[in-house]
Amino acid sequence: MTTTFSKIKLHSSVDLITNSSTVIFTYSGGSLSAVKDLVNEMLKVFGKTETFDDIFYADVFCEDLDTYLEDDLYSNFIEENENEAVSDIKVLVDDILTGKVERPKWMDEVEEEESRCDYFTPETALYLKAKDEKYNELANKLLKYLNSQTHEATRDG
Repeated sequence: MTTTFSKIKLHSSVDLITNSSTVIFTYSGGSLSAVKDLVNEMLKVFGKTETFDDIFYADVFCEDLDTYLEDDLYSNFIEENENEAVSDIKVLVDDILTGKVERPKWMDEVEEEESRCDYFTPETALYLKAKDEKYNELANKLLKYLNSQTHEATRDG
């Protein structure tokens, strides 16, 4: 079995202008309900009985999955729960997506924790996995569309 899923970084961006730079952080917390609504409406228009939940597994996770393993919250969790150490974060995400395991509380805490350097939480992305191979191309097309945004910033002075 291969572990494959699509990571969708959506259009929601926040610009933060400082004296010396422009920083763009992307958070996808509200993206899951929006993409579900879009796909469900498209399916309805084309007379399909399936829903988004019939076709895809989806959830929001840190854009960089290694963020979970580098965090102190994970280290503290493992010290208290040695038998639950994560050997492969991609497998854990896949297992959460497909409902094989519950999402650990420490993952939510990592996503909500502010960085010591910039006081922002980690960027997130919508992760999408087709439940049937026949929907893989639809997942890829959604990914292509939703990742089509571009960002540009300039600085005066």
